[in-house]
Amino acid sequence: MLATFVKFTPVHVSFRPANLHLPQYLQRVDTARRLLLSSDRISCYSIRYKLLYSTIASSSRPTFSRIRGPRQQQLVSLHSQDRPKTYPTCQDRITNINALEGATKNTTQGVLPSAGDSPSATVVAGTKRRASSELLSSENRISKVRIEPISYGTSVFFARAKSTLAPTSTSQGTTPPASQEGTPDSSNEAGLRSMVIHLTEQEDKICSVLDEVAKRYEAKQGKKVQLRIAGGWVRDKLLGLSCHDLDVGLDTMMGYDFAVLVNEYMESLGHEKRTIAKIATNPEKSKHLETATMVVLGMPLDFVNLRSEVYDEGSRIPSEITFGTPSEDAYRRDITINALFYNIHTRSVEDFTGKGLEDLKNGYIRTPLEPFETFWQDPLRVMRCIRFAARFQFNIAEEAKQAILDPRIKQVLKTKISKERIGAELDKMIDDGAGRSTALGLIQELGLYDVVFAPPEVNDVAKGTTSVQGEIRSTEEAFKLVWIIEWLLKISHSSAGEEDDSIVYQGQVDEGQEKLLGQTRDLTWTNHLCPAIKTDIAPEIPHIPQVTVKEEPFPAKLGKRNLILAGMLYPYRDMSATVNKKIVPAGSWILRYGLKGRNLDIDIVTKLTESIKNIQEVVDRTLLTIPDNEEALREERASMGMVIRDIGFITVVGKKWPCAFLLGLGVELIPKFDQLKQGVMDGDVRAKIEKYNAFLTKAETYDIDHCFSWKYLVDGKELTQLLKIRPGPKITEFLQIVMRWQLMHPQSSKDECQDWILENSHLFQ
Repeated sequence: MLATFVKFTPVHVSFRPANLHLPQYLQRVDTARRLLLSSDRISCYSIRYKLLYSTIASSSRPTFSRIRGPRQQQLVSLHSQDRPKTYPTCQDRITNINALEGATKNTTQGVLPSAGDSPSATVVAGTKRRASSELLSSENRISKVRIEPISYGTSVFFARAKSTLAPTSTSQGTTPPASQEGTPDSSNEAGLRSMVIHLTEQEDKICSVLDEVAKRYEAKQGKKVQLRIAGGWVRDKLLGLSCHDLDVGLDTMMGYDFAVLVNEYMESLGHEKRTIAKIATNPEKSKHLETATMVVLGMPLDFVNLRSEVYDEGSRIPSEITFGTPSEDAYRRDITINALFYNIHTRSVEDFTGKGLEDLKNGYIRTPLEPFETFWQDPLRVMRCIRFAARFQFNIAEEAKQAILDPRIKQVLKTKISKERIGAELDKMIDDGAGRSTALGLIQELGLYDVVFAPPEVNDVAKGTTSVQGEIRSTEEAFKLVWIIEWLLKISHSSAGEEDDSIVYQGQVDEGQEKLLGQTRDLTWTNHLCPAIKTDIAPEIPHIPQVTVKEEPFPAKLGKRNLILAGMLYPYRDMSATVNKKIVPAGSWILRYGLKGRNLDIDIVTKLTESIKNIQEVVDRTLLTIPDNEEALREERASMGMVIRDIGFITVVGKKWPCAFLLGLGVELIPKFDQLKQGVMDGDVRAKIEKYNAFLTKAETYDIDHCFSWKYLVDGKELTQLLKIRPGPKITEFLQIVMRWQLMHPQSSKDECQDWILENSHLFQ
């Protein structure tokens, strides 16, 4: 016995043309419904809209327009015996049914056979038939839906390999192929991954608590409230990812009021009363509804009511926000894969746009409504499309790309969205851990580089900017550099036997990087390509005083972030601005005044970028092996140490000084990008990697990887007394001479250093 669950909403009947008789209309509607319900391959859907019949001829295709119906829903359970896996036949060819919403909607293209078609058209085992809606236009709101067969893929998620599944069309009496590229054979049932969310024990208990609170509220107040987990949690769980960000949407109640009921229920079970934080509305910060936050069974939950929004022309802030239906809330979201819901009461996924599950399977980023309208209402959604496409390695739908390329969208993104909000989205792209180069490539492809990384200008953005010098270089270099840096960072993780916990699910794999990793991981000539040092201060030199620096919890993570930022801003390396009579590098100007970045990031990125030339010079002078001559070894050690100190002596850099060397290596490899992208590494590439790895290896061998924190054996005050000279600007230069001697003689004491200074006083003139 197979149970099929169908949610119905009562529909209102309208007629077009006027001469269509009621019995004819009802017969056609009933035929459409029976056709859908007769298939054992549709597991869940709902009808929530009016049906407007648009044609009389029985051989033509009826069209139903999308108009919202009443909100009441009832659950109907249908039980049926196993049916033959064939397309059901009907009197009419039905190909357009409006907005069927369901938890198992996965599709390629197919055509329903007419009454004259052979009933032997079979469906491949392991496929699902579904009804999928596609919005045709924002003016008439007509949805076009077909009943279609689909096969799951075989990658990590429906095992999508490199590209999305190609549509498979079926014609009259034709059986879809049993196996094709990207589609598993029917015998490989174990390789199929069903659209099911598997709750953890903690999540299951939380859902049970929320369901029980809703039932108690209904029993006591006589009012029903439905709870749905919305957005990213649903998407990530379907992708097999862990997620601890639960946004609970309520259809008839404010979030804070329900959170109070949850608190009371938990107290009745003996749990400690929790604090409920109420976050008020703030439209200017894109916080349009009140949100209540509290911890339930150890997990933070956000409670917010579902909403419907109305926008005035020229404004990104909704002019009217009201309680909305789940469908209204879904359609006002940025992209379809973020518009999925998980019904806590039925424990099922709901796809009210009819596209979210399909796009999640096929790896598409598209908007629930017409793209131009979506981006015009809130231009920041452009950045979110890019971020999620890069994060999951999904493809942005062509219609969405064309809308983004519209000059009007670019202009409103530039003028209507604050720099802080754009900078916040960019931060998320960088911190997501995957697809940073993809994000930058999309920014460049969509003509947004000068919007996201707006160059210095003499305007009110940065008061005091009086002039701009130099010019921007090719933005394509930024993409190439970031792509190379991503590869180098992956080498450091694989060589160290670590996993990058920032990497998320990816629908596609960069074959070029994978090939390169196969040639560079776990090798002696790549084992020190890390963004931060991992050694402790060498015990052999305890007499050297150290600068006390606040220990960072994740220096490598911060280093990688700023390394990527430096790569993104590389085209501005020859550009600067004069601000308050001071020369400011263009990259620093963009981070400070354009993206409103943190001082920490600004200082690190500025130092990494300005160190590229010095690093390349010292690496070229450094031998691959340790010199046999003692004097040559001391000179090399001193030269290396002075460069490390120049980078790492800035407190915010510290242990992250190797990032500058990875940046320098990446810059040297830019001319080799085309072959690297194909996974080809020649002798020249290996030679460049070897010399940088040799420098980093020697720094550890020479015990100078921590020299950025060394104090002077003889400080400035002592130096002036020893040489009997007055303090002044020259003292800084003299201290550099002292430090160079310390690097050449790491075992020497303070007395020995003072004796050397007196013996070589001519160096301090």
